Amino acid sequence: MIELRLSLLPVPKSNRYIRRKGGKVFKPPRVKNWEVRALWEIREQYFGNPLEGKLSVYVELLLPNHRRRDIDNMLKSLWDILEKGGVIKNDSQIYEIRTIKRVVKGQQGTLVRIEEFKDAIETS
Repeated sequence: MIELRLSLLPVPKSNRYIRRKGGKVFKPPRVKNWEVRALWEIREQYFGNPLEGKLSVYVELLLPNHRRRDIDNMLKSLWDILEKGGVIKNDSQIYEIRTIKRVVKGQQGTLVRIEEFKDAIETS
C-alpha cells in the first residue's frame, strides 16, 4: 500500500479549468499553484516507478468548512496529478474508489491510499 498526504485540497476541474484570453490557453494561477505544490509533495513522498495493474484508491478530503464541493471534479484533478507525479500510469487503472469528506474547521488536506485491486468475483 502507498500512502500520500497533500497539504491542500485538489482544485476542482471544471469548464473554467483552462481559460482563453486573447487566443491563448492557460491555467488560472490557483490551479497552477495547486498543481506545482501537489507535484512537489508527491515527489517528496513517492520514489518508485508508476504502479501497474488494477488499483483500489481511498481518498480522504479534509475540508476547512461546510462550503459545497463537488467530489468528482476534485478527483479528476487528483488523478491527473498522480499521473504527472509518476505514481500511476493512467487513471484507467483505477477499478475501485472510496472517497470521504470530513470537515474540521480551519484545516484542509488530502490523504490518498493506493493498493492493488482485489476483485471479489474473478471472471474468466
